Amino acid sequence: MNKILRNTIVSGAVAILGVSTVGTTVVNATTISDGTNNADVTVNGTLGADNTDPVAPIPEGSDKWINVTLDTATIFYNTQTDKNIVSPTYNITNNSGRPVSFKVNSFKQNDSVPLSSISSLNANFTRKVTATDTSGSNVSTNLITGGSINSDFSSATSTQLANKNGMLSAKDTSGAYSNSATFNYNGTVTDKLTATINPKFTMNLLFTPSDWTK
Repeated sequence: MNKILRNTIVSGAVAILGVSTVGTTVVNATTISDGTNNADVTVNGTLGADNTDPVAPIPEGSDKWINVTLDTATIFYNTQTDKNIVSPTYNITNNSGRPVSFKVNSFKQNDSVPLSSISSLNANFTRKVTATDTSGSNVSTNLITGGSINSDFSSATSTQLANKNGMLSAKDTSGAYSNSATFNYNGTVTDKLTATINPKFTMNLLFTPSDWTK
């Protein structure tokens, strides 16, 4: 199962005495003085702005840029003859006109199944390589250690995805970086299990649009 995180945009570029409220751009500033008691203000509206378009008039850093497709039903497992925890491979794709960074925001258990048998559990995120970005990006975030769930992800490392055109900034060449990543889980149990347990969790990922100008 995958999910699309998409913002529908209704915005307007309103210039007040020539000062635009879209982003931080200031254009056509005008001073009225010497007895003038009125001024014309140009108002340019954009309704239904497309956040997949890199030139859409959406302020830099706005969550309205977020447009991501990701797998949202995932599993990890091991067998009774193996202490290693493994999982299938899942996908995250950035559809936005801006690069997007993401990281683990929280990891919570949804039941009361004992976790003492889990020595470690990690979520691993890999930005795919390209012809020019041959190393990609690899981030591993610890979720469980010694049967205890990690409760603080404030220092978790982020993974950055290029925009839909494969660019991390407006200066990049199209296709230089990947707009997609894979993720999976790995870890170990304390000992080979003789009975099946089925703990259930929710992992929350935090998405943040990147500044296009840097």
